[in-house]
Amino acid sequence: MSGYLQMKGITKRFHDNVVLSGINFSADAGQVHALVGENGAGKSTLMKVLAGLYQPDEGEIQIGGQVVSIANPKHSQELGIAMIYQEIRLFQDLDIAENVFIRREPLKSWNLLIDWNKAYRETRKYLLEFGLDIHVKTPVKALSSGQQKLVEIIKAVSQDAKIIIMDEPTAALTETEIATLFKVVRDLKRRGVTIIYISHRIEEIIQIADQVTVLREGEVVQVSNVNSVDLTNIVKMMAGKELEDRYPKLKVKPGKELLRIESLSYLGRIRNINLEVRRGEIIGLTGLSGSGRRTLAKVLFGINGPYEGKIIMKGKEFRSITPHIAMKHGLCYVTGIHAEEGFLTNTSITENITLTSLRRVSRFGFLNKRQEMKAAQDMIERLEIKAGEQELVDNLSGGKQKKVMFAKWLFANAQVLIIDEPTAGIDISSKLDIYNMINELVLSGASVIMISSDISEILGMSDRIAVMYDGEIRRIFERSEATQENILYFASGGK
Repeated sequence: MSGYLQMKGITKRFHDNVVLSGINFSADAGQVHALVGENGAGKSTLMKVLAGLYQPDEGEIQIGGQVVSIANPKHSQELGIAMIYQEIRLFQDLDIAENVFIRREPLKSWNLLIDWNKAYRETRKYLLEFGLDIHVKTPVKALSSGQQKLVEIIKAVSQDAKIIIMDEPTAALTETEIATLFKVVRDLKRRGVTIIYISHRIEEIIQIADQVTVLREGEVVQVSNVNSVDLTNIVKMMAGKELEDRYPKLKVKPGKELLRIESLSYLGRIRNINLEVRRGEIIGLTGLSGSGRRTLAKVLFGINGPYEGKIIMKGKEFRSITPHIAMKHGLCYVTGIHAEEGFLTNTSITENITLTSLRRVSRFGFLNKRQEMKAAQDMIERLEIKAGEQELVDNLSGGKQKKVMFAKWLFANAQVLIIDEPTAGIDISSKLDIYNMINELVLSGASVIMISSDISEILGMSDRIAVMYDGEIRRIFERSEATQENILYFASGGK
């Protein structure tokens, strides 16, 4: 084993559960080393050992030939290691520069006060490098999810780290933002930075990585040069089985109209939206960051309002709407990358599943615990969540959390599901589970509006594809006429 970074025989246990078993992992300076595996394979745990969040029970770590014992995250940072987590960890009320330089603000030499001019100047330089035309004093909460992720990456790059760990860095990014990220990654490689790249998007790994290590159930099962392996082989090694069809789209003949939107506008953020959704149909909704996809979803579900125009559900016209009205008429919103928006944290799977329709498990206004448990158990078995009904949702993998979000709306007998980024940040087997759940929904007569930044997913699973730009639907494609090129053309402002 050779390399600037070497992790030898790393073992980590949580109580009696062995999460990492004698892992050997190495990466060279100026190399992008991809780390892949299904949810629960041990990828994030291994990297959290490197980032100082966990202490290994066995094994050693060497950086630049020196054995190191990483005591905590601060010590890891001092050793030149930066980790970009899957979850956004920025201070929402602070501006971009304050977030980039927090706890390491530059000081003036003559009075040791914070040199904000330097902080803003440096941040502006990084924003330009990343192609972000945003003022450095913009509060982070005003940025899109993709822009926030890029700010986190800027924060890591600005630390002059020698090893950067990127955990699902593109989960919230558009195609344009991904291209920008890849350019930055290549620049970092040229500077000799080691990049450890965790992703479930195998196409990205083929495109950006030099080497790939596959983990399965806490063990290394394959280490390969990327140019000597193909996508199918990586998927097989991750899952331990063949995965034939990545997008198992079923052909369902659309039925009668369930939802119609006419001339819908909201505060200039979406304008003159016209769209109809028929029973059994999957509408793909895509566009670049800031195109208005999520704003449209939140207006339809009643989170944002009041709006201009009409929303017509099952033939009934609504001039205003609330989440309660939307749910009552069978329209629901399965949130995307911010999991905390989709369920109650620190509560059980059961409580999250039944939350949307407590009347179904209540009698005379009192909750029937036995009935609630049985209903949750049925959903857990139906969706193959593989967890106890009393387990906390916080402890579940990303794929299982997505399934819990689906379960709560299935329990509410939803007829039109708006699903935001259905497979962002989850492994290939879990993606197939999600796609099959979507198929099950449309077979039962429901309809799906699928918001996704993953154009392959949009092309693979949609009957029709609506492309948004600057708050407008620029084009609606039939499945047969859509290509990645023409979607990107209209998503970038083409007319």
